[in-house]
Amino acid sequence: MKSQDFLANVRNSLARSPDVPFAPDPATHLALGEEQARRRAQAVQADIAARADELMAALERSAAQANWNVARVSSPAEAAIYIRQVAQRIEARAVLRSAHASLDTLDLDTAMFGTGISLETMALDPGSHDGDSDPQSQAAAAARARLREQAIHADIGITGVDYAIAETGSCVLLPRKGVSRVISLLPPVHIAVVQPGQILPSLDELFALRRDAFLDGDIGSYLNIISGPSRSADIEYKLITGVHGPGEVHMILLG
Repeated sequence: MKSQDFLANVRNSLARSPDVPFAPDPATHLALGEEQARRRAQAVQADIAARADELMAALERSAAQANWNVARVSSPAEAAIYIRQVAQRIEARAVLRSAHASLDTLDLDTAMFGTGISLETMALDPGSHDGDSDPQSQAAAAARARLREQAIHADIGITGVDYAIAETGSCVLLPRKGVSRVISLLPPVHIAVVQPGQILPSLDELFALRRDAFLDGDIGSYLNIISGPSRSADIEYKLITGVHGPGEVHMILLG
């Protein structure tokens, strides 16, 4: 089978659009010299800024194909209203949000006022994984345990994103203070808010930007790529949604 046919089969299986080129092997970026890698990252940043509207439209299509509930809104206030409506529809009692700065513009506290729904913001640094040999480490471990309990009992997890991928309809989260994958994984409903300028054409551009971050020493222990609701075929080989993560996911496109 030719490589083009193989990639076409992969796209068809994933219900992906052929509009955006499929990403090459990530090793391509590792082979680049430092100067080439930085030029590549600069070119990516310029390209996504110039094509922001086009990429937003492409993401809207691919995310819907990946079974996200997609909402295109024109203002932060409209995004907040959408989130409140989702919370009220599922009769949510507890909502946990990440510390993404993009969510601050939504003023979710005001949106949830009077609904009886509690809204908590994560403040823990998930990258603190030192041993438990000193009180500070023990305190961090206890804080992580509390966060996990919050996420387990939350009805909705709300995050911003660091990137979104137009080709696959995916959101990308990078761990740091106030941002942890548990917010997007443990609650049964996940809502992701995407802004213009965050959308990359494909995984190829993501690898280019992460390579540049690595050269700057700014690289985390993992990244989380979310491509729609949780799916599993572990049980009698039948595809089931929501077994290992949220069964309902929403992508709000702001702008």
